Amino acid sequence: MTVECLKNALALIENYFGRPLSTDERTARSQIYAAALKDIPDDVAAAALTKALTVCRYQNQLLVDWCAEIRKLQSAGQPTANDLWTQAIVAARKIERNQYYATHGGLVTATGKLTAEDFRAENRSIFGALPAAVREWAGSPAGLVDALDRSNADLLQYVKPGFVKAVDAAKDADRMPPALPGGAAAQIGG
Repeated sequence: MTVECLKNALALIENYFGRPLSTDERTARSQIYAAALKDIPDDVAAAALTKALTVCRYQNQLLVDWCAEIRKLQSAGQPTANDLWTQAIVAARKIERNQYYATHGGLVTATGKLTAEDFRAENRSIFGALPAAVREWAGSPAGLVDALDRSNADLLQYVKPGFVKAVDAAKDADRMPPALPGGAAAQIGG
């Protein structure tokens, strides 16, 4: 956040709450805001301030609400834990099916026979396409299948809370799918 944006934000805050700050209060707030928001782009900070002022009731609580709105704006493009859960379930079912064919001699198709090694390579590919947070939680393709090979009730009651906690603790970059070979980002879902 630039100094100019911070000055505009302080003026907007004072005008909104209708209580002019003393020089000492203004200096203290500007130092606190500058330290807390130094890495935030100006456009995000300004948009978040406008939203924070609509929900903030006390001027002393503004920084907390402002930071919460910034997090909301920055995480808008991030997949949710439910998106990642759905993607992990789909990947686990594909890997499980491939493991079955790999252990039962392969599969004959119209284009030829697929061997166990073909299915293992496909499993590595499916697992590698998952976001880093999901891969770290599962550990391996077989670990993903083992973790998600339960009844729906057990999955929702015992497994999903740990999954959501692990994914929420991951960095935002680890929640995104890995980049495709051409440099384009992969998309979650269809």
